[in-house]
Amino acid sequence: MSLNILEVGAALVFKDRKFLITQRKPEDSFGGYWELPGGKKEPTESLEECVVRELREELDIEVEIRHFFRILTYHYPQRSVRLNIFFCSHKSGEPKAIECQAFAWVSPPDLLQYKFPDADQSLIAELSQRDDWDAYLENQKYPHEYLEGIRLFNAGDYFECHEMLEDMWHPAEGQERLHYQGLIQAAIALEHFRKGNWTGAMGLYEKACEKWAQLPPQYMGVDLKWLKEKLDVFFGQVQKAGPVGMRGVDMGLVPKITLPE
Repeated sequence: MSLNILEVGAALVFKDRKFLITQRKPEDSFGGYWELPGGKKEPTESLEECVVRELREELDIEVEIRHFFRILTYHYPQRSVRLNIFFCSHKSGEPKAIECQAFAWVSPPDLLQYKFPDADQSLIAELSQRDDWDAYLENQKYPHEYLEGIRLFNAGDYFECHEMLEDMWHPAEGQERLHYQGLIQAAIALEHFRKGNWTGAMGLYEKACEKWAQLPPQYMGVDLKWLKEKLDVFFGQVQKAGPVGMRGVDMGLVPKITLPE
């Protein structure tokens, strides 16, 4: 993970089946483009505090954090930006364009009519698919952070996957704790492989297998038996190749975990 990374908090403010979006000022980078409201996290605040403060400063409204939603990382020549998105409710205040050119309340399907940066297109396409986001997120069977950890694993963002699931692992107990820990260790094993650390990769994968051996074949919506079989193939080749030849092992053998429903 790059050390030169900018942490940004952003809000999905949903009210009356519409999202609140803002337009960048002409003099800003991506001037005239639309975006989710939010801004840079200060060193002394949490991401949740950042979102609340930014919307107060940018639009003069108060919001309440309801759910974590998504992490998106953008890599630019100068630095990387990590966008931490939270689903929020509108508590009070009428929006004012204080630190933006304009704002709009937009129904999900109509988001596609607004000009967002290319990096946001997949997110906007996802948001446009339904207009019951509040009910949908309230009724999800599994924690939002857990689902995001799996998305990060599938995207190859293994360190970020570890960070996301670690916050859930610490307070968890019993089988749930073992499950989070196994996924974390598998993700870090893959990160070690990517960095050329054969010993770290094999050691962490062995620890992940120890956790999975204590769990049912399917747990929290994940087919652990299938996942281990697929990863056994990959790490079997890593073990056989050894520290010198490990670079020749194809990371395309790493499976994608089906997102639990």
